[in-house]
Amino acid sequence: MRLNSILNIWIVFTTFLFCNLTSRSAIVDISFEKLKDKSPAGIEYFDFVVFGDNRPSEPGEIPEVFLNMIEEWNILRPSLIIGVGDFILGGSVNLLNSQWDEFESLVKRIESPFLPVPGNHDISDSVSEELYKSRVGPTCYAFSYGNSRFIILNTEEPGQVDSLSDQQVEWLKSELERFKAKHIFVFLHKPYFYTNTEKWKAIEDLLIKFPSVYVFGGHDHRYLFCGKNEGISYIITAGGGAEIRREEEEGGFYHYLLVKVVGDEVSWSVIRPGSIHPRNIVDNEKLEFRNAWRKVFTLPLIECKWGSDIKANILINITNPFGEEAKIKTSWVVPRNWEISNTIPESFTIQGNSWVSYNLVMANQSHTNFEIYPVPELRVNIEVGEKNTSFTTSPVVSPVISIPELPGGVIVDGDFSEWGDVPYYPLLYSVNFDVTQNTQDLQANWRGAWSKEGIYMAVDVVDNEFYQPYAGDIVWCADNLEIFLGEWEWSVTLTSSGPEVFMYEGPNREEEVVNNTVKLAVVVKGGHIYYEIWFPSTEVAPLNLVKGERITFSIIANDLDSQGPVKRRHWLEFTPGAGSGKEDFPLSVLILE
Repeated sequence: MRLNSILNIWIVFTTFLFCNLTSRSAIVDISFEKLKDKSPAGIEYFDFVVFGDNRPSEPGEIPEVFLNMIEEWNILRPSLIIGVGDFILGGSVNLLNSQWDEFESLVKRIESPFLPVPGNHDISDSVSEELYKSRVGPTCYAFSYGNSRFIILNTEEPGQVDSLSDQQVEWLKSELERFKAKHIFVFLHKPYFYTNTEKWKAIEDLLIKFPSVYVFGGHDHRYLFCGKNEGISYIITAGGGAEIRREEEEGGFYHYLLVKVVGDEVSWSVIRPGSIHPRNIVDNEKLEFRNAWRKVFTLPLIECKWGSDIKANILINITNPFGEEAKIKTSWVVPRNWEISNTIPESFTIQGNSWVSYNLVMANQSHTNFEIYPVPELRVNIEVGEKNTSFTTSPVVSPVISIPELPGGVIVDGDFSEWGDVPYYPLLYSVNFDVTQNTQDLQANWRGAWSKEGIYMAVDVVDNEFYQPYAGDIVWCADNLEIFLGEWEWSVTLTSSGPEVFMYEGPNREEEVVNNTVKLAVVVKGGHIYYEIWFPSTEVAPLNLVKGERITFSIIANDLDSQGPVKRRHWLEFTPGAGSGKEDFPLSVLILE
């Protein structure tokens, strides 16, 4: 990557990790060529766009909202555009070139210079990292524009867990010492400033000496102005087209930011395609007000033995955490199979710093298939002075299942004959298809057992066609199982190269890697896919494999049919919402018997 020094617009470009250039010009190269001819109106006055996470949610599906954003940018004509990562869906390396081809075709529509930041879907290992460097540009670099310095950091260094490497921190330190600017703008994909503040402190200590610093992160699929700390403004912007996983009041909406630099002043607007909003549309103050009341109305966990009726007596203490009077309105949505004896009034007030108590009874009688979801939902509207918020809250209902000990374990070969009379449990909740109308398209049940050496699972999937054209981190786009086990999240499938276990998340582990320790057998036979899995004790730590241990659990069976009858991806869930990408779906509880 060549060094650019263009005095009329004061661009100085430096890289930390150089990309391997091919005959193709990388996206960053092309953008810096554009910047040569895009001088700001004055050295002190310019604007730029920041957006994040525009990747597809399914293979080959370009988000329409991202196409609309490009049209708006070409009308606004900002000086430059920064994307804070997750431009493609990702997966095994043989699938990436075509995805980058598609993304490059989108970038060509963007008239302003486009500067990228790598995301976890863009880089998942050293091979995809090299491809990113050759197709997109360096993973970490900096440049000056107008009166400001722009610094792109890389949260996707292979082998690095939840923080920047010492090498990258040293580069940043040197970068900050070498260049002086009125404003410093820092961009990274994973918002470590919000999710890992302890490790971020080393970066913050480097930045606090500068009077005007703004840090933009993505990854979290929402907008949030996190506020200032030590004079540094922190912003999450990740609504470029990927699936939204939060409520609108928590920043869960599609958007991008338009940042204006006017001399000593920096401001930004939040633009939802077709409308413009002030930067505080979602900020920490509003979020803290809302979260304070959501906490007040948090309903207790209800645990129930699998297959049993539910009757829960609930005492709810509603405490006004603020000094002003609160006006509260409530209403219930009660699904079939549920009954609720409600003594919470539909409208009432609570004086500042005081509380009221109410008793209610929730009951469920699931006469068939133990269908306990959806659960009752309480809708709440609150006004305190000029502040107001609305939200819904539901009890978390967790079925409890005891799984037996098998001291000798089982042979992981896809043959379930060793499982004997170990009970199995059905996946009841369907998404994107009607399981009652397509009985041969997808059905599934699972069994679980344990020994001191690990946890065993056997899953029988009825499927009219096994189809898995992918590998790596996007195997969930076709036939596979996703398993949530304690703090771990796994994906297992049969690829063209054989059985594959992929770890999405685990305690103190690098995210999104193939795991060769977990044992997996997959047998496709007679309209069934038989999965047999052994999770060794090392792969479920810090769980203790002893009698009485409790483990949260859920499982998804994904299905993609090349020939139909349902041609879009669809799936079955053991607990509803497991496949939504959200973090707050209900989980069952496994007890080691």
